[in-house]
This record gives sequence, structure tokens and C-alpha cells, in this order.
Amino acid sequence: MTIKITGFEHVSWAAAEVEPAARILGLFGIEPTGYEEIHEQAVTSNYFEEPNSGVRFEIIRPWGEGSHLHRFLKTRGAGLHHICFQVEDLDNACAQIKAAGGELVGETFEDSRGRHAFIHPRSTGGVLIGMIELRPEFKNTKG
Repeated sequence: MTIKITGFEHVSWAAAEVEPAARILGLFGIEPTGYEEIHEQAVTSNYFEEPNSGVRFEIIRPWGEGSHLHRFLKTRGAGLHHICFQVEDLDNACAQIKAAGGELVGETFEDSRGRHAFIHPRSTGGVLIGMIELRPEFKNTKG
């Protein structure tokens, strides 16, 4: 069975500050669209989108020293954190990853766009891959 991908969600990069990355994204016409605090992950996410193509970026910043992202930045520095695919059925996708011997990171969580899960980089050859099952109001739209 194949995990049904319904779209490419976003590229996420980890940073202590928004400004350097936001300035460069702006050169590509990728504009800020909002932000939210994701308490379950102890991060603040700033969202950006290029209005014509629907290309989305997320800049994530840690909430304090206890955040997993603080440890990530301290160890690896700012840069690519994960890529995220839109999937039709997150529970099914997670089950298929596990059945194939893959490892998930943490628990599923929700934000303003939907439910998320992450596949551990040990299972992918080094890349953290996110999956999101979009809320109904975001399905079949660019953003």
C-alpha cells in the first residue's frame, strides 16, 4: 500500500531570529502570512507563502531553553529543519511507516492547518520528514 500524498506542504527552517531568513525569502516574493505559537512543540512558527505558486516556508523558533528546537539550534545551528508533505490520512500514514520499520518522532500534534507527525531522520537517511493531514478548510486550496 502507498501513503497518499495530496500536496507538498512546506519547507521549515530553524532559526533563533526571523529577520535574516525573512529578508531573503522576500527577495523571491515569498511574503509573511502569519505566525502562531505551537505550545505542544514549544515553538513559534512564522509562515511565508509565494502567492502565485503556493510555495510555503515556515521559520520555527524555540520557546526557551527547554525546547527541543533550542537543543537543535545549539547542536546544528540555524538551517533546514524538515520538509512536510500533505497526506490524506495521517493515522494510516503513521501505521504504514511503523509497519515498514520506520520510527516516528514524538506524538502527533495539531496546529492551525491540521494534524502533524514526524518521521525520524534515522528512518529516512538523514532528513526529518513531516506529514500533515489538513483541516477540511485547507484541503484542495493553495493555502
